[in-house]
Amino acid sequence: MKSFKYFFRGNIEHNNFIMFGRMHLFILFLMAIISIFILIRKIENRKIELFIGVILILQQIILYSWYFISDTDLFKEALPLYHCRVAIICIGLGLILNQKYIMKLGSYLGIFGSIAALLFPGLDPFVFPHVTQFSYFIGHLFLLWGSIYLLFVKNIGMTIVDFKNTIIFINVFHIMMAILNKYLGSNYAYISSSPINIGKSLNQIIYTVLVMMIFNLVLFLEYIFINKNIALQKKNKFGDVSLKIKIIE
Repeated sequence: MKSFKYFFRGNIEHNNFIMFGRMHLFILFLMAIISIFILIRKIENRKIELFIGVILILQQIILYSWYFISDTDLFKEALPLYHCRVAIICIGLGLILNQKYIMKLGSYLGIFGSIAALLFPGLDPFVFPHVTQFSYFIGHLFLLWGSIYLLFVKNIGMTIVDFKNTIIFINVFHIMMAILNKYLGSNYAYISSSPINIGKSLNQIIYTVLVMMIFNLVLFLEYIFINKNIALQKKNKFGDVSLKIKIIE
C-alpha cells in the first residue's frame, strides 16, 4: 500500500532522469526495434489496432486520474492541449471506434511529436519511479507505434484535402493556445517557450511564429513522404500482379 501511494505521490520533487543515460538509451532502443518490426512485418490486424487504442486511452485515464488526486493546477498544467495529448486521444479513439479522420489527424501530429518527445523528454519533477514517468513513456511509445502502423501498414494516407484541413487545424490551434497561455500562464503546445530551452532569447511573437512555421513545414514534408510511400507500394503491388500474369501466360 505504501509503495502504491509512493508511486502516485503528488509532492513536487526534482526530475532525476538522465537524458541519454542507460534508461533513456534502452527506451530509445525499444522505440527503434519495435518500430522497425512494425515496418518490416506490415501486418494489418484489428486486434493490434484495439490493443494500441486501449493502451493509449488507459494511459490518458490513469494520467488524468492522478491529476485530479494531486495538487496539480488543472487549468494551467492538465488540459489535453499539448500536441501529443491531442494525438494520443485521436489515435486511441480512432482505432477503437475505427474512425479514419481522427486517426489521420492523430498520426500526422503523433509521428513527429512522439519522436521529439522521446528524444528530448520533458518529464514532471519527480524522482523515479512515478506514475507520470511511466505514463509519459508508455503514451509516447504507443503514440509512435500507432502512428507508424496507421501511416505505413494501414496506409490511411493524406489527400490534398486532408493536408489543407490539418494545416488549418494546427494553425488555428496554435493561435488559440497562444491566447490561452497568455491568460493562464501556461505553456500548452509549447507555443510560449521551448521544453528543451531552445529559443529562450527570442522575442515571444517571433518564437510563436517560428513554432507555427516548423509545424507547417513538418506537415508538408509528411504529406510528400507519405504519398510517395503509398505510390511506391501501389507500383510494387501492380508490378507483382503483372509478373504473376506473365508467369501464368
